[in-house]
Amino acid sequence: MEFVSNPQENEGPTVLAATIAVTSVALIVVAARLWVRLGMIHSFGFDDGFMTSAMVIAIAGQGVLIMQVLHGVGRHVGDIDFTKDYPIAMQMAFVSQPLFLAAICLVKLAVGSSLHRIASKKLYKNLITGVMVSMTAYTIACVFTIIFQCTDVRAFWDFNVKATCWDVDTIKGLSYANSSMNILTDLLFGIAIPAPMLWGLNVPQRVRISLMMVLGLGVFACAAACAKVYYIVTSYGKAFDPTWDSRDIQMWTVIEANVGIIAGSLPTLRPLFKDFLGSIYGKGSKAPTAEAYYGRSTMRSGSNWQTLSNTQWPAYATRPMGTTTVATGTGGEDSDMSEDKIELRDSLTDGRGIKKTTVTTVMYSSSP
Repeated sequence: MEFVSNPQENEGPTVLAATIAVTSVALIVVAARLWVRLGMIHSFGFDDGFMTSAMVIAIAGQGVLIMQVLHGVGRHVGDIDFTKDYPIAMQMAFVSQPLFLAAICLVKLAVGSSLHRIASKKLYKNLITGVMVSMTAYTIACVFTIIFQCTDVRAFWDFNVKATCWDVDTIKGLSYANSSMNILTDLLFGIAIPAPMLWGLNVPQRVRISLMMVLGLGVFACAAACAKVYYIVTSYGKAFDPTWDSRDIQMWTVIEANVGIIAGSLPTLRPLFKDFLGSIYGKGSKAPTAEAYYGRSTMRSGSNWQTLSNTQWPAYATRPMGTTTVATGTGGEDSDMSEDKIELRDSLTDGRGIKKTTVTTVMYSSSP
């Protein structure tokens, strides 16, 4: 067999530079997320667990990619030691595929968990749950297709093993399907679902828009998935040169996973950037402390409802109570029937970082 060779071409350093950079940024963002969750608001939810797991797997995948590059990925197969480096490079490729499939799936589950918590309508909750279940099932199926694409897995890296494997077109078709699923979930979780949910929240418009923009960063993960599809179409399987053909696909897979981690974690960093994102209390209001804002009670224990005083609206009695802040006021002595607006701001996340407001009007008769 004649191997493709061009010693002047070596994209390995480029692959490592790009992937290490984006993985490092993702690690910093996740570390900041954990600091906010555990150090500031003392709350750790399923979304944090999913995202932390995704980061751990992404780091492991980056380590595997480094091994791949050291053994030939980024160079033509004719320019590496085929008996020594090629088997190791392909073994590492075999390991990295399920790792990044799992990492990307966990990112979707983390974002889905956050959206499910803030969803107020059953339609949204069912839709989000359906996407999460579908993504999990599809990822498991993809892992099995990788493992069983040959009747003997050793054939993936050892030509001396006699086995029957799927042809290149079948593998490319599965890659298209996987990328399409990732793109669809990015669009659903980044735009289609959160946009109408957040637009209906009773928060200042600038806060609403900023939150939508942050969640919309998932579109960049979608763009990375599209770039990966482009290289699958234009490069993969054209000739027997897997260490060269896979370089861009590997790079964009790593970028897709880590950009998803970054985009999915940025909304949780609001306490660190609340001056930029704004406060739901408005520009003129004093921002509360992290503990008070995110629901750690600093008031004495007692009834969940404050006594309605006989003061003019909008004199408020406020109280942070775990996940709820209650604001009350009365209409004055002269009215036989008064209205109190009681705002129940339920946290949109377990981190208590975004507030959803439900306004309830209480009608009562004044004392004679």
